[in-house]
Amino acid sequence: TFFLFPVVGAEDFATGVTTDFDTVGIRAPDQHTLIIKLEFPVPYFLTTLTNYYTFPVHRDTVEAHGKWTDRFSDWTRAENLVGNGPFSVEDWRLHRHVKVKKNPYYWDASNVALNGIVFKSIENIMSEEKMFRVGQLHYTSQVPLAKIPGYRDLPDTPYRESPWLGTYYYMFNIDKPPVDDVRVRKAMAMAVDRQKLIDKLLRGAATPSSGLVPSDLIPDYEPPGSLEYNPINARELLAEAGYPDGAGFPVLELMYNTSDDHLTVAVAVQQMWKDELGIEVTLANQEWKVYLDTLEERHYQLARMGWIGGHVDPTTYLDTFTTDSEINRTGFSDSRYDDIILRLAPAELNRDKRMALLREAETRLIDQVHLIPFYTYKSQHLVQPGVEGVGSNVLDVVNFKHIRLDPTAEPYFYRR
Repeated sequence: TFFLFPVVGAEDFATGVTTDFDTVGIRAPDQHTLIIKLEFPVPYFLTTLTNYYTFPVHRDTVEAHGKWTDRFSDWTRAENLVGNGPFSVEDWRLHRHVKVKKNPYYWDASNVALNGIVFKSIENIMSEEKMFRVGQLHYTSQVPLAKIPGYRDLPDTPYRESPWLGTYYYMFNIDKPPVDDVRVRKAMAMAVDRQKLIDKLLRGAATPSSGLVPSDLIPDYEPPGSLEYNPINARELLAEAGYPDGAGFPVLELMYNTSDDHLTVAVAVQQMWKDELGIEVTLANQEWKVYLDTLEERHYQLARMGWIGGHVDPTTYLDTFTTDSEINRTGFSDSRYDDIILRLAPAELNRDKRMALLREAETRLIDQVHLIPFYTYKSQHLVQPGVEGVGSNVLDVVNFKHIRLDPTAEPYFYRR
């Protein structure tokens, strides 16, 4: 909900200060007009409206199946759902697929080429790649790291790679020893050779980054880089914290959600910490839903996480680590940081000064080392030759309205 807090009255309504929605700055004076009033100028707000949490829903349908505030409701079932997009839901089988069909009532239906789409639920990334190879998929959501070099080397490859506004990082629960000591956290951050990770493990399918906000993807913003690889300084910091060469360092557990790729990164970083600092870190994995509960309850010392930006602005990252943020699970709290993110930057109309404020906030965030940024993502997909209209963008959003299938194109699996 905090993404919509720039709307007048939205924060008070979302947090229960008021139950009167008339105090929120959103109005629909007629069937074709939506008016949104903001607390302050928000340069990225229009891009915020491209995110799914701002999409319109049909109120009568929602309320026909319960209160509009109900967390779970039958209005989302395929037979009940009413939408306004180029496709409508035809069938939804949990853990199997979602099938959609062309929506004849869509305003631009004549320019929608596909008759339907099947979105398959595939938990294992290796299974997804195999299904593509045998012709069961036109498009994959990702590509296994081990498979990337082989696909890159193909003369007419189906592999597509583009910069993506996402950051892969580990986060500390800074209330848990031994990582309640900022010197320990900083030592661990500076002992990670990000370039080695990219070159040896990720096959170049990412960009090393020691900041939270991805570099070079947001105009006019230069993130800080104070956690660069420096094993000498890392060992000095660990010694200052009372663990020279790792002596006496207590048990530390790294949690990650179950994935072969996450395990690959975790094992490599685990070895770096052992080689550079002399410390032992154990690994533990959990399935996604259990993992989210573990993070929410803060029953961890160190955990893997990633964040994909929802709009092209530093705040898509920095908003998430204010003291009262719903998804700040690290214990990080800084009054100056909160003041910048919640008051000063929103009120600053000069773009350069605003970016300088946001950089100051990220610097405070990174200097306290409640997380270790590793790299900026690149989107990776396998696309069948007959699929037309799949472009690339830093948000990695696919507009299926513009996709066409060429029936004369020879499928990839026949050409091997």
